Amino acid sequence: MKIRLTDLAVRKLSLREQGQVTYWDVSTPGFGLRCSARSKSYVVMYGPRRQLKTLGRFPDLALADARKVARQFLATFAETPYPEQRYTYAPVREAFLEDCKTRLRPSTCAGYKLYLKRIQFSGYLDDISPSQAIKAIKRLSNSPSSQNHGFTALKVFFGWACNRQYMERNPLADLRRPHKVNARERVLSEEEVASLLDHTLGARDRYHDIVTLLLLTGQRRGEIANLQWGDIEPDLITLPSERTKNHKRHAFPIGPRTAALLESIIGGEHHVFGETYFDVPYSGWSKGHRRLLKKTGLKHFTLHDLRRTFSTIHAILGTPIHVTERLLNHSSGTLSGVAAIYNRYDYKEEMRAAQLKYEDYIASLTSDW
Repeated sequence: MKIRLTDLAVRKLSLREQGQVTYWDVSTPGFGLRCSARSKSYVVMYGPRRQLKTLGRFPDLALADARKVARQFLATFAETPYPEQRYTYAPVREAFLEDCKTRLRPSTCAGYKLYLKRIQFSGYLDDISPSQAIKAIKRLSNSPSSQNHGFTALKVFFGWACNRQYMERNPLADLRRPHKVNARERVLSEEEVASLLDHTLGARDRYHDIVTLLLLTGQRRGEIANLQWGDIEPDLITLPSERTKNHKRHAFPIGPRTAALLESIIGGEHHVFGETYFDVPYSGWSKGHRRLLKKTGLKHFTLHDLRRTFSTIHAILGTPIHVTERLLNHSSGTLSGVAAIYNRYDYKEEMRAAQLKYEDYIASLTSDW
């Protein structure tokens, strides 16, 4: 959004309830004020890749001083940072995807690419209306889930394009996802857990082992599928920060049955295993899950439902909620904020005791242990 930045205007511009918006100065191209939920910051955009640099915060830095610094900074670049031109969707989308590679996880980049490549617009970005954006999203698929994911990807892209002045406004800024998503509530019953384990322990393959480990440990599917031999100790698994959702190193104890399963994999008791078992990415998720549901006859569930089942069983067994949160590696919950900062105790022994009790409970449900 372009406005004339004055001292009065800067003071009157309000903070955002969520997200952020940048107000670009009409008198100094490339210079603007970014308002977020917590602060107002002077920024400058420069170079052919339209990079952003924060100059300082209001009111610590006066507008006149910020504008002077911006002009001096921009003077070091021969190329005009904001050529007055209009942009089309495809080239800006490619610039966005390239920028994503430098700061986001590969899986996140792949998701954005999947949806944005399938969305098409003719004409200029500034001419895209909210109704046109929604129609493009609905053309993606009849699936509510796909439309919601497409909406999120496109809204993030538009926000990025606005921040870099490829377009004036985000046509999806004030809209919500097309479909309401109900909270996930699926928890497997004792009978379902027994049926699942009877099958996965009896018909060993890599997908079945992943499912068993997910039920035994409560971790996320990518964390288990991407395990490496160096993560595993006789009674402990340690996930490095770069392979956890919250980017925090996570060490959690394992019981004897989990250890025995991992030992059978390491020992290569089954010909499908071997030294490359955890070294080759797993890619047969959909096919493996369809086959599992067909063989077991279980009502549809997702792999994340096993994580919810794990948490529910711990509650039934009386595991304190803060110990369960530690096992799940939740970054928020009973120990968050100031409490998490001052409480540095790792609850390792409590986690170990809880897991031993949990494994005994799980083992009682099947005859294979």
